[in-house]
Amino acid sequence: MKIYFLLPDLSAGGAERVSITIARLLCKEGYNVEFVNFGFRVGEMLDWIESEFKMTCLECGRVLNAIPKLIAFMKAHPDSIYFSSREHVSIVGMFAAKMTKRPIVVRIPNMPKNKLSKGIAGLKMIVIKFINQWLLKSAKIIVAQNVEMRNQLLEYYRLPDDKVVAINNPVDVDYVRASAEGSKNPFRSGEVNFLNVCNIAYSKGIDVLESAWPKVKAAIPNAHMNIVGRNTSDYAQELIAKAQNLSEFTFWGFQSNPYSFLKHCDVFVLPSRMEGFPNVILEAQCFNRPVASTTCVAVIKDIIQQGSNGYYCNIEDPDALADCMIKAAELKNIENKYSMFDKELLLNCFK
Repeated sequence: MKIYFLLPDLSAGGAERVSITIARLLCKEGYNVEFVNFGFRVGEMLDWIESEFKMTCLECGRVLNAIPKLIAFMKAHPDSIYFSSREHVSIVGMFAAKMTKRPIVVRIPNMPKNKLSKGIAGLKMIVIKFINQWLLKSAKIIVAQNVEMRNQLLEYYRLPDDKVVAINNPVDVDYVRASAEGSKNPFRSGEVNFLNVCNIAYSKGIDVLESAWPKVKAAIPNAHMNIVGRNTSDYAQELIAKAQNLSEFTFWGFQSNPYSFLKHCDVFVLPSRMEGFPNVILEAQCFNRPVASTTCVAVIKDIIQQGSNGYYCNIEDPDALADCMIKAAELKNIENKYSMFDKELLLNCFK
C-alpha cells in the first residue's frame, strides 16, 4: 500500500519540513511514500523532494481548484492512504477522500482555539469550523502535535476520543547534523550571534524581538541578531524597514540549508505568539544550542529546563524575552535529552 503526502505547492515552511521528515521515517520502516503537489513543479522544496521521492504535480493555481484532479487521482489509486499537514490542503484532501472512500491521516498544524484565530473574519472562521466539524470525523486518524492540542481538538470540533492521537513531531537528527556537516560559518567572528528561523508572520513575534533587541545589545555590545526565512510579504517588509534603526539586526531571507545557521549560532531565539509544535527548537538542540523562547505552546516548558539548556518567558513581553536572551548567552556545555516522539504511535496511524 502506498502513502501519498499532499502538499499545496513546493514552498518551504515548517509543516512541509515536518511532512518530509515523517515521509523519510516511513520509508526507513519499509513504507512506499510518494508526494502529490497541488501546484506546479517549481519551488524551494523541488530538489528536496525529487531527490528522495516520486512526486505527482496536479498543476493547479489554487488549492480549491485541485479538488476534481485529486478525486480522479484517488480513484485511480485505490490501495493507498493519504496524509496532509496544512489546514486548507486537509479540507480539500478530506473532501476528496470522503467522495472516494479513501483513508486520510490529517496532522493539525495549529491550536484550533488560539486567540490569533480571532483575527480571521468572523464568518470565515465559522465556515472553516463547520467544514472541519463535518470532515474531520471522516478522517482515518487526526494527529495533534501535543496533548494540549489534542484536548482542544476534542472539545472544539466535538470529536470522538479515539479519533485524535497526540504525537510530538519527529526530528531526523542524523539528517539535520549531516546537512550542516562541513558547512562554513555564515556569521562574523567575534560576535555573539542570536538566530531565529521562520517564515515571517505576525504569529512569529518578530516585532516583539525587535522591541527586545536594544536591551540585549546594551548588555552584550557584540551581539548580532540574525533572522533566516522567507520575508517577502508586506508585513515582513514593514518589519525589515523598522529594523533599519536597530544595530546589528540582519534578515537573511530564505536559505535552502538553514542547518548551517543553527550549527554555528550562539543562541536560538523563539519569540513566537503561537506555535503548533516548536520543531525548530529541537533542530537547534541537535547542535546543543541554548534557547531563549516564549511559552507560545505549553510543551516549551518540557523542552527547556530553565538555566540548563535555555530560558523561557511569557509571550508579548519584550523585556522578559531580552532577559532570557542575555542569560541564555551565558550558558555553556549544553546537553539536550528531550525526546517525546513515539514512532510506533505514528506508524500505527498508517496501518
